[in-house]
Amino acid sequence: MADLLDVNVIYPLLQAESETTSASNESILKVALDHGKALGVIKSHDRVVVCQKLGDASVVKIIELED
Repeated sequence: MADLLDVNVIYPLLQAESETTSASNESILKVALDHGKALGVIKSHDRVVVCQKLGDASVVKIIELED
């Protein structure tokens, strides 16, 4: 249960609305995850909560990182 309460940091990353495509959303997500790994905040097999605005929809995803 203690692992569920281990919240470290929130890193907001913004991108221009005109650049919003599926490919750009995935690339900004990769940049964010790579940045978190480089800082040592996240590591393999951690779960990350991602909040995205896709068009008119707000999406929350839980991603488990791979090796």
